[in-house]
Amino acid sequence: MEMEKSYYVVSFKPSYFELVRTRISPALCSLVAAEPDELLAERIVIAITQGGFGQDIIDDERQAKERFLEYLFGASGIDLPRSEDAFDEYFNLERAHEFIDLDDEG
Repeated sequence: MEMEKSYYVVSFKPSYFELVRTRISPALCSLVAAEPDELLAERIVIAITQGGFGQDIIDDERQAKERFLEYLFGASGIDLPRSEDAFDEYFNLERAHEFIDLDDEG
């Protein structure tokens, strides 16, 4: 049985880049500050398998937010609380209503 995936688009708020600037070296700050509009236009598509038989099923958006913050810590070392409030302070989350894998012939 294949588990259903939900897809979301994560975008960055200006507060995230302010946070990053405070945690990186001054030499890298100029790179981060160089094109703020370009950085704010950055989008990430995330996919998360939703609960199934025998799993606790929580709100899927909350689960996506918490798991993204966990991923962010592993990828960047920036440790934010794994909570909806922390996510909402630094990021936006939108449901992707349709995901098309152009390589999937099935």
